[in-house]
Amino acid sequence: MARGTALILSALTAAAAPAAALAQSRCDCTTVVDRCAATVVARERSLDVTTDSRQCARVDYFVDGLPFVATVMDGTRTVDWNGSADAPDIRIQSCQVCADSEAASSAVSRREPSVSGSTEDAALVPLIRWNPEYPDDALTRGLEGHVTVGFDVDARGTVEGATVTESEPAGVFDAAALAAVRRWRYAPDEQREQAHVVERIEFSLRDVIFGLRPTGAAAQSGAPAGLPRNQCIREDTVYNFGEMVEAGLINACGDPLLLFGCAEGTGRQSGRWVCSDSERAGQLLVRPGDARIGTTVQDGENVERLNWLTYVDNYFIARAPNSQYWWIACARADSQCREDAKMWLRAMDRKPASVDPRARSTATVARSY
Repeated sequence: MARGTALILSALTAAAAPAAALAQSRCDCTTVVDRCAATVVARERSLDVTTDSRQCARVDYFVDGLPFVATVMDGTRTVDWNGSADAPDIRIQSCQVCADSEAASSAVSRREPSVSGSTEDAALVPLIRWNPEYPDDALTRGLEGHVTVGFDVDARGTVEGATVTESEPAGVFDAAALAAVRRWRYAPDEQREQAHVVERIEFSLRDVIFGLRPTGAAAQSGAPAGLPRNQCIREDTVYNFGEMVEAGLINACGDPLLLFGCAEGTGRQSGRWVCSDSERAGQLLVRPGDARIGTTVQDGENVERLNWLTYVDNYFIARAPNSQYWWIACARADSQCREDAKMWLRAMDRKPASVDPRARSTATVARSY
């Protein structure tokens, strides 16, 4: 990494520390409740990060090819920046609305506002907002959709009379949406008459991959060959050593999996993708507590390509702080998935971190942070 780039990173890290501490106490970005839009504008000595949501939001963006993450509260955040005077190349990767402990005191600005009975009703924001469980059948079939739910909020802040007013596909996500909304709670207000609220709840497979729910992922055990099993992998133990983060990945499903992944490197490999795979390491990832852990099995029938795999319950990867880890998980018998994943690793290894991992893969790629 060039010295100028290192100085930029140091300045951004130092400036972000106080804001990050406050954000961590208020924002829970392990729970994504919606999507948002964001802009990042470079000033002479700062970067202005703005979102269209007043709730806590996580913004992933690139500055001159280097990845950065900002937790934004109340729709805006300014980060000190000592970059070049020339206009930097800024690209927004994603914007996600996080669970916000102070959501009740800030109105949510959404790209598609909920339709309510009055202006006062539209300002109601739940203190407790449960995310719906993704139906296992829909997860297995790869279905996405949305449900619009109407309900009343009484003076105690309790949800009453929740009903589905529209859904797509019809009937697939209705029960999950209703079960979640009935657990929402709003701030009590003795002066408030019963208010009617309408909410649209999105069901996206992309959000499931971010959440990595083991219960829904377990339904993938019967998935057909040729499909990555990315939903089965989730991050477990994470060790932050300052200049490097070491994370243990576990398998939340019943079938053994091979893991192929790329992460931004550290030290001499900073700013580049460093790729590895459990097949080359001779490791086959199974669910923690599996009776086969520690035993070795033969992999392959062709003598020239014969190797041995040992069952493990944790696969460790190293990555740079505030960076992403991308992966493809394949069943042992899924030769097509394994070949696609190996081709992806060859296309990614040691390439600049500005390269989008999804653009180099013919198979679906998942990510963590």
